[in-house]
Amino acid sequence: MNLILDFGNSLTKYFFVNDDKILERGSFPSSKFDQNILGIKSKRDTEKLIYSSVINIKRKQLSDVFNNTMIISLKDKDLKLPFTNQYKDETLGEDRVALVSAGLNLYPDKDLLIIDIGTCITYDLVSLNKEYIGGSISPGFNLRYSSLHDYTSRLPKLDFMPIESIIGESTEEHIHAGIYNGVIGEINYNIERHRDELPNIETIISGGGANFLLNKIKNVIFADQDFLAHGLNHILQINS
Repeated sequence: MNLILDFGNSLTKYFFVNDDKILERGSFPSSKFDQNILGIKSKRDTEKLIYSSVINIKRKQLSDVFNNTMIISLKDKDLKLPFTNQYKDETLGEDRVALVSAGLNLYPDKDLLIIDIGTCITYDLVSLNKEYIGGSISPGFNLRYSSLHDYTSRLPKLDFMPIESIIGESTEEHIHAGIYNGVIGEINYNIERHRDELPNIETIISGGGANFLLNKIKNVIFADQDFLAHGLNHILQINS
């Protein structure tokens, strides 16, 4: 049995996986690690564990609990990945490593554009030769709402709301229309530019904000909620 742990700033997600099938999933506040990790261990026998983390979760903390389990971190220097990295910086964000790996697990012989819609919108391009080429980052929905409020004197802070019209009839509708249609336009533009250069490219859209774009982005694959977990499990299998 494999255990996948994804430590986020506020929430930690866990997945029990056997033969690429997720048998159980759940989550708990990342600040409540000590109160929850023993309960997770007691659920099932775990042979292998992989974790990604944007917070200070140390390997020793997990090793003390899962003392008879093979543990892999995305920070491990000798980690094997299903792609070669052409990124100029030393490291690529752990979430993006997992997303690219998930894409390659589904489409190992395709040029891929992987778009993740969360706090930020990330674009990652990987070639059919399994080379990570690069990508881009822009603000997600909530960051756009916050910036309009924080950097102007009179615009209100609103919660995200999809809107069909491209124009609004009030200040609030102006903001909703501008942000929602702006994101749709940005994503469609990026997809078109990549398809000009790589006509057979497959595009995968994932992340918490993806559901708001169903039927708004054409000829793409919308990943399920477990997309990142499948990527982590793929890396775990490669390193086993």
